[in-house]
Amino acid sequence: MTTADDRTEQAAEHPFGPELGPLVDEVRRLAAAVGQKAQEASADTLVSLAGFADRLREQQPDVYGHLAAAGSGLAAVGAELAAAYRAAVVGHEHRWTAGDRARSEHIDLDTPDGPSDKQ
Repeated sequence: MTTADDRTEQAAEHPFGPELGPLVDEVRRLAAAVGQKAQEASADTLVSLAGFADRLREQQPDVYGHLAAAGSGLAAVGAELAAAYRAAVVGHEHRWTAGDRARSEHIDLDTPDGPSDKQ
């Protein structure tokens, strides 16, 4: 069983920091679950669903309209989640690349056994 201390330690080690770590993990799990379900859907299932949607539109137009609106809302939510994830990644990338350049030390490899003639 995972304790609160374990979650705190895991969040502190997360590359997006403790404040975004759990959210990023949830988005990853959601994306993995949706992707898995999409792969499991076969052509027969999609044809069956299309037939069901046609029957529902003809027999229960109000229900069909509400479900269509809900589907549009879910698509918008998915797009917003993806945009939030991209914004988090881009923000961190900017911080990672905008930092001070590491100081470098010149190492002369011309004469490995003794002092260089350039000194």
